[in-house]
Amino acid sequence: MSVLTHRTAWVPSDDHTPRSDAAELAAAWVLEQARAHALQPVLRDPGKGGSPGRGHAVLAYLPDYDDVHHSLQAVRYGAFAAVESVAYPLIGWAMATRALDLTTGEITVDSRSETLKEAIERIHFFDNNGWTRGFGADSAKRILGDLPPPDRDKDLLLGSLCALGSRGRALERLGDLAQRVWKKIST
Repeated sequence: MSVLTHRTAWVPSDDHTPRSDAAELAAAWVLEQARAHALQPVLRDPGKGGSPGRGHAVLAYLPDYDDVHHSLQAVRYGAFAAVESVAYPLIGWAMATRALDLTTGEITVDSRSETLKEAIERIHFFDNNGWTRGFGADSAKRILGDLPPPDRDKDLLLGSLCALGSRGRALERLGDLAQRVWKKIST
């Protein structure tokens, strides 16, 4: 896995934390990080491309995987907080980055199995073309097919690869590929 060069926090999507409270928790953390580490606080505008540069404290509200990807480009040696959306689960990202869960004040525990972590690393290696047709997709299919049923968790897989820098469109393709492979195995 890559070396972490920034601090991370998140507010998981759950039924217990209203969206307004989630946004306040994340904003307070980002502002605290900005003050403590002389960073420029930035609110990530969902759906906008590019990044504001490095060394920022960035808040992404209900980000998709591309928003997370671009935000992480802006936080090298900075801080990043995300308020998770239901559509783009970040549990794998939170585990991989040891993100602070702002609802509990605890570091997110990495409960991924060693088998899954190794598969994620191998799949990431074949991301050079975004798992399009050919060698990258074929290799990813083989690795996905070898995963034991308890490790066939699309949310953990995609979030973990997001933490490693995979882009949103590539993750969508991989998610579709995983569903097809796992469906074929289970029938």
